[in-house]
Amino acid sequence: MNQLRFFAIITMLFVLISLPACDKDDSSDDSILGTWEHVESWEGFSMTVTMTFNANHTGTSKLVMVIEGETESETTSFTYSTNGSTLTLTESGEVTVLSFSVSGNTLTITEDGEKIVFTRK
Repeated sequence: MNQLRFFAIITMLFVLISLPACDKDDSSDDSILGTWEHVESWEGFSMTVTMTFNANHTGTSKLVMVIEGETESETTSFTYSTNGSTLTLTESGEVTVLSFSVSGNTLTITEDGEKIVFTRK
């Protein structure tokens, strides 16, 4: 169980760092507005990341992990800006610059070749 929990924590940290990256198809800030969800699961583990982008350039990120039936969650707040396909997030003074794209109800965030796909809720 400890190894699984360690893996889950490492995965959570990776996702939180990677969340704001993507190639952006729509150059308007409005395309990213709203609530987006990413879900992953495998044997004994599931993870849901929900990100909300508000019109006033603030947002929240909520991570919910279920590990062997135990649920853990964490919610963080951030500010953001977009410029073309670049998304800049600031959380607790830490700035993360990523690429993003929005196509219909899909938000794709990419960092270092890794893509995370969110669906509009």
